[in-house]
Amino acid sequence: MSLRDKIQNLTEDNTGADLFSKYGVISNPFPSANQTSDNPHFKLGNADDLAETQIAAFIRDNKSQAVVVEGTQGVGKTNFLNHFEEEIASVSSELPGYYVVRYLADPENTFDGTIRRLFQELGSGHLRRLADILKHDPSPVERARGQDVQSALYRLAAGNEDVTNVMMEWLLGLRLLKVHKESLGVQFRLDTVEAKTSALRDIIEVSCGANILNGIFLLLDELEKQDGVLGPRAVVRYLSSIRAIIDALPRGLFLMIAVTPDALIRYSVALPALRGRLQNRIELQLLREIQEATDLAEFYVKMAQQTAQKNRSDNGGKAKILNTNQIESCYEELHELAERRGDDGVRQREFLHKLSMLAESVISNG
Repeated sequence: MSLRDKIQNLTEDNTGADLFSKYGVISNPFPSANQTSDNPHFKLGNADDLAETQIAAFIRDNKSQAVVVEGTQGVGKTNFLNHFEEEIASVSSELPGYYVVRYLADPENTFDGTIRRLFQELGSGHLRRLADILKHDPSPVERARGQDVQSALYRLAAGNEDVTNVMMEWLLGLRLLKVHKESLGVQFRLDTVEAKTSALRDIIEVSCGANILNGIFLLLDELEKQDGVLGPRAVVRYLSSIRAIIDALPRGLFLMIAVTPDALIRYSVALPALRGRLQNRIELQLLREIQEATDLAEFYVKMAQQTAQKNRSDNGGKAKILNTNQIESCYEELHELAERRGDDGVRQREFLHKLSMLAESVISNG
């Protein structure tokens, strides 16, 4: 069949219906290697339980935590963080004050960019709520250590919408202008990581004291990329900034970092002081048993069938796109390759990609 024939078959708008009537799905149930988002999350080992325990402890005690999600490339770190971003967001309405969830798929080259994004997530709306509280009770302002932040907060409480906007500009580190000095009474621009970290610490402390903020969830993915993009000194500065924000915020911050084991070792050597802050580790496992692989494949098919069945009155077909022998053979082939390169299991991304290619062949051939 030529490309023209295949495209014409697609434009007849019956491919999805045929897949549903035969297999109970409307598209290939397995993601290719480049599809890293919107994939179902399969629980493997105890990683999910460990993460849930840490999140529950953070909400209970309000003590800051730094959790390292450790795993080789392709083991599912991005999927893991995506899952918990969605989980936290789904219960945020039941957690007053836990409303900031920031997922950074690709960390900034400098950590001040990350802090700037956190201020943006808080937004002007948060400053307006804080101003309303401080107008009636300014005592939480005393929790701020920085003189400029204290001055800005007092002016915020006594000011109007314009002051709110000016303060947000100042927190984002924009150039210090006359309007900032006159409206906020500040003397210095927040133009360094240290200054931004100090200001973030003060805003969180005051917000906690005003009972409008209980915690911030910050998820950082692919931290190993910093080692390939930045020079050694820049990497140390970036890691030092992570350590600084952990130390500056004894409460109110849940930091989840995804990184490869090799990068974690290099970073620990480059900045030994960070190693002690990153003792809370969750290791994501490779597929070490054939049963784990077949369970993962069946899970993806089941999730695809559930998605396809939504909003439909008819029932989908029960035929299998791939049978058990095909799935097991796929795992065994990849396991041999994994052993040759020194891995003790198969990477989920590689396994799902191979299944995707096999399933695509079945779908294309009808």
